[in-house]
Amino acid sequence: MAVELGLSDREVLVFGATGALGAAVAAYFANMGATVRGASWHEPAAGNRLTGVTYEAVDATDDDALRQFFDAMAAPPWAVISTIGGYAPKRPLAELDAAALRHQFELNLLSAALITKHALRVMQPAGQGRIVLTASRSATDTAGAGYAYSVSKLGVLHLMSMAADEVRGTGVTVNCVVPSIIDTPENRAALPNANHDAWPKARDIATSYVFLASPDAGLVNGAAIPV
Repeated sequence: MAVELGLSDREVLVFGATGALGAAVAAYFANMGATVRGASWHEPAAGNRLTGVTYEAVDATDDDALRQFFDAMAAPPWAVISTIGGYAPKRPLAELDAAALRHQFELNLLSAALITKHALRVMQPAGQGRIVLTASRSATDTAGAGYAYSVSKLGVLHLMSMAADEVRGTGVTVNCVVPSIIDTPENRAALPNANHDAWPKARDIATSYVFLASPDAGLVNGAAIPV
């Protein structure tokens, strides 16, 4: 019999649910008995939908779209998870691409900030909830990291810390999972010569999100969990 961690029938909203990490996270929550809603820029094709997960399309970088999305919910979700993110490889700072930097900030930091904004907006009046964001080890261990990717993920860590300070003692918690790298098709394509077999798998990383979103993790707030 599976341990449910108190998630049975609790609504969990997973942003980026059609990506490799997001799909693994959504599937794990569904297996724990949660009611899972997956949010992505586009709904997945019929053959790519997970059992136990419903899907909706929303642009996580659009403040108004997110406001409407959260306001349409009958009640605040128990947990809001953001697995949205994108990778940009290293290049010399003398060759910094302004468009790439802007894209990384929008994809990694702006999406996390707006998701956190609207999750807090509905959770704080309810006095309970869990927010789990996704950063990267490259945010603080910059060896081999690209500036645009690293600094945007560092912003996510700072966002998490400030949000956790705001909600301390309220019943709402904000934490962050900090992967080193994840074995995804996109990462394999970006780093074709790496030892892919040694990379952490998305399903194994998903367990961290499930714990941080559980009712039993109420004393964990402001944590950046390296995986």
